[in-house]
Amino acid sequence: MQKTIGIKVDVDTYEGMRHGAPVLLDVFQRFNINASFFVPMGPDNTGRTVKRVFTRKGFLKKAGRVGVISTYGVKTLMYGLVLPGPQIARKNMPLLKKILDQGHELGIHGHDHVRWHDSIKHFDERETRREIDRLLTVYRIIVGEDARSFAAPGWMINPFVFKVFEEKGLVYSSDTRGSNPFYPEMDGSSYPVLQIPTTLPTLDEVIGVVSAEEGALLDHYLGLLTDGLNIMTVHTELEGKRWSGFLAAFIENALGRGYSFTRLIDIAEEYRKDTATPVCTIEYGSVPGRAGEVCCQT
Repeated sequence: MQKTIGIKVDVDTYEGMRHGAPVLLDVFQRFNINASFFVPMGPDNTGRTVKRVFTRKGFLKKAGRVGVISTYGVKTLMYGLVLPGPQIARKNMPLLKKILDQGHELGIHGHDHVRWHDSIKHFDERETRREIDRLLTVYRIIVGEDARSFAAPGWMINPFVFKVFEEKGLVYSSDTRGSNPFYPEMDGSSYPVLQIPTTLPTLDEVIGVVSAEEGALLDHYLGLLTDGLNIMTVHTELEGKRWSGFLAAFIENALGRGYSFTRLIDIAEEYRKDTATPVCTIEYGSVPGRAGEVCCQT
């Protein structure tokens, strides 16, 4: 796919869904483009990420660069600790309908975002199945049809995930960092559920590293674009709030340079038809600017 950008919108929190997603919908509507939204089907337990201070090297440094309070808000940081975590999908059903009505894709971003991100690597097959059954059931109840796509919180998975996705009939998932779509191989087994990796760094990985100034960040991202397929992950808590101007400027400049924007589900359908789509191994690794492990295409 020549000069194509797929925007993958990750919703991590209740407030991000409630207030950030509408901002992004307005930006996309302004430029008449479509994106792929991935929403947690369960509660917002963001407050439980406090333990990452002790378990993830570089977590505090990254949090300081991004500005945790301004990004998430004090109330969100108490969800799952001193306040019950609100249901992200169930309490925003009119907004989910709006996403679909405007032609965007609606996929799944885990059930409990924090639980998946921090624990999925250590789940056995039984626990993995239970978690996936839970999130697929909620999606079916809310949307009225089976889910076709998934994006792993924190780009973290285990080998059992693909086995269950194959059985459940998912078209693709987006769980890794890499360079191009592929069929995944993990722990010696390969699977027919297409993998669409994030190819560009996320904004929280470059703020304060490349620059903290919008113009410099814009130049940086435009300079990273290839003439092929580019997958950009944005977050409702960042580009849907303080950095919405950056995203709008990026889209405008990319369109001016001849790039088109396409939903990930449409990208997946094209690559599934291509017999040359490769099989690649997934391993746990790291990317610059992000604390902790992520799953990487190798």
